Amino acid sequence: MDAVKTLTLTAGMFDGLISTITSNLGVLLPIGLTIMGIMIAVSLIPRIIYKFF
Repeated sequence: MDAVKTLTLTAGMFDGLISTITSNLGVLLPIGLTIMGIMIAVSLIPRIIYKFF
């Protein structure tokens, strides 16, 4: 089992990722909410139309 190396995750490894997410949160949040709204609308609109016909 010498070929299998142990990977240890530390908090320092995520510093770049966390700083990128927090600095771009102003852009990511509206885009995420818009995509979620579109997904909900696509699933609900056919149900609403089906009720009236």
